[in-house]
Amino acid sequence: MIDDVMDDFVNEWAAEWPGLDASHLETIGRIWRISEHLRREFDKGLKPLGLTWESFDLLASLRRSGKPYRMRPSELNAACLLTSGAMTNRLNQVERLGLIERLSDPTDRRAIQVALTPEGLALAEKAIDVQFSAARELLRSLPPSEKDTLAPILRRILATFEPARDASAS
Repeated sequence: MIDDVMDDFVNEWAAEWPGLDASHLETIGRIWRISEHLRREFDKGLKPLGLTWESFDLLASLRRSGKPYRMRPSELNAACLLTSGAMTNRLNQVERLGLIERLSDPTDRRAIQVALTPEGLALAEKAIDVQFSAARELLRSLPPSEKDTLAPILRRILATFEPARDASAS
């Protein structure tokens, strides 16, 4: 078995404070550290494309929505898990790059939609290819059976924070 920094932390707590239960570090600590590493790895892959994780998230959400690759800002808030204030800042940054545009909503004159520009669509597709390839590469050390075991466990943990979206509400 391979030891990692969380094993060190658990052992240090056991020596320093024998009655303290630090066993959560074996799971939660590892999830946290993996998340930090993934973010750095993904940012490295996006940098040559002139993107950050935040701008990629916005472009990918629009691309994932399907043609015509448009969403209302409130829909993007939900897709990117952001507040409206954070979304406004993100939209402004990506719009300055010429990757999105704000258009009048054809069904509601008072509302707007955010749409990928042709340049935004092309970059989104390139970035998605880069990110998905990098993610598959990062998981290459796990055999399919372990991935099949890990995914539902992680789903249960995430669902304690973010229950599944109600399909009827869409």
